[in-house]
Amino acid sequence: MRTLSEQEIRPLAPNDSAFRNGKKISDSGAFTERFCSKDESYYAGSCKGSGKSLYQVSACFEEGKAPVIRCSCPSRQFPCKHGIALLFEIAAGKDFAETEIPEDIVKKQEKLKKRDEKKSEEKAELAEGKPQAKKKSASGQTAFRKKTEKQLEGLLLLDEALNRRMKLGLLSSLTDTKEEDALLVKRLGDNYLSGPQQLFRRFSLSLGAAAHMREQGEKERYLREAVRELEKLRTLVRRGSAYLTERLEATEPDANPLYDALGGVRKKEELEALGLMLSETALIQLAFEVRYDEAKREFLDLGHWISLADGTLYREMNFRPLSAKNYIAEKDSSDRRLRAECFPYYPAFPGEAARIRLEDATAEQPEPSDFERIIGFAAPIAQAEKQATKVLQSVLAEDKAPALLQLSEIAVKDEAVYLRDAAGSQLRITDANGSEAALRLLSQFDAGKSAVFGLFFSDEVRRELCFLPQSLVTGRGMIRLML
Repeated sequence: MRTLSEQEIRPLAPNDSAFRNGKKISDSGAFTERFCSKDESYYAGSCKGSGKSLYQVSACFEEGKAPVIRCSCPSRQFPCKHGIALLFEIAAGKDFAETEIPEDIVKKQEKLKKRDEKKSEEKAELAEGKPQAKKKSASGQTAFRKKTEKQLEGLLLLDEALNRRMKLGLLSSLTDTKEEDALLVKRLGDNYLSGPQQLFRRFSLSLGAAAHMREQGEKERYLREAVRELEKLRTLVRRGSAYLTERLEATEPDANPLYDALGGVRKKEELEALGLMLSETALIQLAFEVRYDEAKREFLDLGHWISLADGTLYREMNFRPLSAKNYIAEKDSSDRRLRAECFPYYPAFPGEAARIRLEDATAEQPEPSDFERIIGFAAPIAQAEKQATKVLQSVLAEDKAPALLQLSEIAVKDEAVYLRDAAGSQLRITDANGSEAALRLLSQFDAGKSAVFGLFFSDEVRRELCFLPQSLVTGRGMIRLML
């Protein structure tokens, strides 16, 4: 019988709640059946849940790797509490009837083994300096050039449409342009320009909202949004056209973030071939939120992570389009330290947090020294403000700039909450989702040497740089401020 301890199970749980609930399920006797293969590489069980039928849970073990856990329940967590409960059943030494490994599991194990072998071969080739991406065939190269030509045609159409709109005036004859806008959105998609397509759709939605607003303040707010999207569109048309014209004869994507901004989709092996790999490091999540974008008609699960190697900030982005949200698992917040031999990441505009891929990482329990290290990476408030201002001036970069700030005191003055660093610089924070209320409560305690993570953004009404805090990092751990 395989032996497991609670210390070995804890790092496998996605969060403390799943760990505790898994223990409760096991202790409650919810498993009606338990099975184990002769070689003890496969464990399974039938578990009572909130549904009418029993959940089928399994765990496959391979030497030197975390167990692969599966469950038939609808939970979006991985592994779910039932999978953790099965591990507690093993740890408790309960009886498991001998069984054969199901054929579908055997096939999945073989598929995973082949994938691991392929990864090992690719890593060996990378160590030898060999390119990782497969060269495109002659037909593939021709298709790539044709796609570039189609993108240039689409940018020309977009430029002409924007010029016509500018001549009319942003709100003039808006109702007469709805059909034209809908047709342009479709043609941008047909021309492989999903980036400009989403920007134009947001531009059109903002104008539509402004046209129907009676209150002047709201009308002006939507107009400012439309002008901001218009500026992005015109910049993307100009820079994108020059970029694509220069690369008309190219047969492979390069590391320019304009490729992504126009709508390019990169495979993991392409990122590896371009050297966009973060090697031998560990990451910890600083914040997590779920956003909905009406223009894209999709949910975004957004996690901000920090590298324990050098303090660089990264974004993990899980897109869930409305049309496919039932088939794409929703991400959740994480309190684990993730480690892998290498993490692929995407190109980013200067100062922007690059998007990173974490699917092959191993979860570990963080240590107090990890949080001390994170605090050491925090920047003085004045330096962070200067850097954020520079980043937000980039038209095509994200409109919120993540930052980790040094913190020595949380102060409340004239009903406002301020963050202060050791140098005496202070920053008034912006209230959203309860973060100000949380910091107001924390102000009565000594912050000591700590750090605060959040997002800088530009308030166009007040014409000032604002900061939205999302988490507080202390020597003991992390406090999430977003509700």
